[in-house]
Amino acid sequence: MPTSITAKYDLHCHALPDWDDGPNSLEDSLALLERAQNAGTQTLVATPHVGRRWKNREDHTSSEIPEAVSALNEAAQQKGLTIKVIPGAELLMGAIDIGGTDEVKTSWTYGGKKKWALIESPNMSWPNFANHIVYELARRGVRSVLAHPERYIDVQKDPAILQSALSNGAIIQVTAGVVSGQMNDKNMSRCVQNLFKLGMVHLVASDAHVASHTMPGEVVDEVIARVGEARARQIFEDNPRAVLEGTGIGPQHDVAPTIPAKGGLWSRLRGK
Repeated sequence: MPTSITAKYDLHCHALPDWDDGPNSLEDSLALLERAQNAGTQTLVATPHVGRRWKNREDHTSSEIPEAVSALNEAAQQKGLTIKVIPGAELLMGAIDIGGTDEVKTSWTYGGKKKWALIESPNMSWPNFANHIVYELARRGVRSVLAHPERYIDVQKDPAILQSALSNGAIIQVTAGVVSGQMNDKNMSRCVQNLFKLGMVHLVASDAHVASHTMPGEVVDEVIARVGEARARQIFEDNPRAVLEGTGIGPQHDVAPTIPAKGGLWSRLRGK
């Protein structure tokens, strides 16, 4: 039976041309947007990397993101596309010092609302300082969207390592290409399956860098098969809309930030 669920939102996409490890040109960016639109995406967040440098790419600051997004929207309209691009960023946690020298920048957050920020952990791991960054962001009223934790070896071993971050209002975004099998990585696929079983998936996004990457709208049926239609509707419709509107998701937005325990949850689970 056909579903009424639509994957109108994509909250993690590298769509800006010649910026990071995404499209090389405006033409490539527009091809990505056209593919996304054809897959049902109506609102896409451009989330270029912040805190990383790329060989043969001009260095950009996060303050340049809104202007670059505006230019991309204009080019998309000229091409006849109706998809809307919103500014965001993907923050490398090891490159920012929240609670130290850095304050939260508007350009780091979804739509500049200073309510939600997409963050990624370095070195395919979930170090203890990641929990402190989630905590410091939450203290400043900014909730964290954890980008693709299915890639992190620590999370693959035990998803419970993310519980401290979740208790501070973080939510989890997994990658559509892992759900579909496009990324062809057994460890990632197994981890995503476990995250779904544990009810720990809140968003599915493309993390697309090129037009051939899987879009959220292409895995709706797969997600329904895993979690049921009601939960899938939250993942594809309710939760991304809440992030873009700057509101809370479920009971998490009422939770007061909790200082992470020293040693991290993983160490405590192992009795160390």
